[in-house]
Amino acid sequence: LVTIFGSQLSPMTLSSKDVPLPTVLADSCLTANGVVLPMQFVSPTQINAQLPFQISGRADIVLRTPGGISDALRITILPAAPSVFRTGTAGPVTDIPTVVRAANGDLVTASNPVHPNDRLTIYLTGMGQTAPEVPTGSAAPFDPPSSPLLPASVSIGGVPLFVDFAGLTPGTVGVYQINATVPFKGLPTGFEIPLTINQGGQSTTVPI
Repeated sequence: LVTIFGSQLSPMTLSSKDVPLPTVLADSCLTANGVVLPMQFVSPTQINAQLPFQISGRADIVLRTPGGISDALRITILPAAPSVFRTGTAGPVTDIPTVVRAANGDLVTASNPVHPNDRLTIYLTGMGQTAPEVPTGSAAPFDPPSSPLLPASVSIGGVPLFVDFAGLTPGTVGVYQINATVPFKGLPTGFEIPLTINQGGQSTTVPI
């Protein structure tokens, strides 16, 4: 899942909850190397879309609108580029990494910290191609669940966690999750301990 910012990206603001996601929204159409991108949201200044599973390497992003065709935006799509969503909110606090404690179903925060032997669910995107394959723009299956081809590891403060599932969240488009268990001993204490995900030579870190 990606967000593109710019100007004159769409003549209006419109979102879609249809599944499969539409490839034309408010008369705007986005392509990568000529392949259409499913879109969740468009506005004059922002587009939320899903990159095609089958494209990797260098890609030219082109937008077509009633006002014309954009110049190509050249990007590089890696086989894996995990990134944790930071859309969580807790009271007045926003931008919280979406790491959930199974014990109570709430986001990990300073008032709801990680405990030894906790089971965590981490929501993220960018884990790449999966098996079984899921068509771009379509919802992930429930049975069997769809797992990334490249395995991922998770650590907190350098202490490895046991990963018992990584894959697309069933019923969602482009959303992955990692279920992991915290070890009983050895976890560092304190605030904003780094949680790191490694996959395919790429890594991402968020404080928890």
